[in-house]
Amino acid sequence: MPSRNRPLRSVALALTIVAVIAAAVLVTTLRGEVPPRHPYVAAAADRVAPLRVTVVGDSFAAGVGADDPTDGYAYVAAARGCWRPTLVASSGTGYARVRFPGTVPFTDPTRLAAVAASNPDVVVVQGSGNDVGDDGLRAAATAMYAALAVIVPRARVVVVGPTDAPAAEHENIGRIRGILGEVTRTAGVPFVDPAGARWLDWAGDYVPDGIHPNEQGHRTMGERLQAEIVALGVPRAAGC
Repeated sequence: MPSRNRPLRSVALALTIVAVIAAAVLVTTLRGEVPPRHPYVAAAADRVAPLRVTVVGDSFAAGVGADDPTDGYAYVAAARGCWRPTLVASSGTGYARVRFPGTVPFTDPTRLAAVAASNPDVVVVQGSGNDVGDDGLRAAATAMYAALAVIVPRARVVVVGPTDAPAAEHENIGRIRGILGEVTRTAGVPFVDPAGARWLDWAGDYVPDGIHPNEQGHRTMGERLQAEIVALGVPRAAGC
């Protein structure tokens, strides 16, 4: 029997998408840019500087658990891939949900503006176990990828799901992975699944909280991410 709430969820989804894309268009307009009609990532021979890679994410992207934030997976991947990284990362955040006062989700206009201002060649959207695997996540992820297509149309977008950390709510992580997999297929965006591929080992790659990678875990995650992005055909830049 169809849920009576389904029409309301559909309306909420549509409104979320419209609101985020409108914010994205405003950001692009304020920057004075007219998006090209087709996304483009320059070939390796065209590059004279490191790839500009912007990472949108949660505490993992911020380097929590590493001995120093600059040892986090984003910086590990940047060093291996000859990237110039920009982090739009904040602990306790996700596509649709935040855990701490004063933080905003991935789809907030301020975070979209930071992505646009970085003028990226590649955008990595990572996470998040802070989300709930429900229609709110589905709406936010749909809106996020649509907004990125407007504000950074020349950038390659790569979506990275959450890990299966030992202390995580694994049923919820499974729902999040499923939703992100569906939405990315619809959006035509590649989805990288660290939990499904078991990037990290429970015994040696996490700090005692059972959620965040330790120094070794961040190193492994950065190496795997950089390898995945190369496998997707994003060139390694000249000029490192």
